[in-house]
Amino acid sequence: MADQLFTVYTAPTFNEAEMIHQALEEAGIRAFIEQTPSPLDGLNSINQGTPVMVNDNDADAARDIVNAFLAEHAADDATADDE
Repeated sequence: MADQLFTVYTAPTFNEAEMIHQALEEAGIRAFIEQTPSPLDGLNSINQGTPVMVNDNDADAARDIVNAFLAEHAADDATADDE
């Protein structure tokens, strides 16, 4: 039976999806991005985000990596705001 794809995170921009995709791949988890970037990415109010998908058997580990990535970048954003 073929693996099913599971959306582990929907990024608000294509760039963020790419960064998460890279973090997953570096951790040894094969990841996929559903769409190609739009010239209006991040500006268009109808943008539904960019799904980052993994094989369903990697979903739990991928969620942990995504959560760590988001926490790290939230801390970086908070530090930048303090400067």
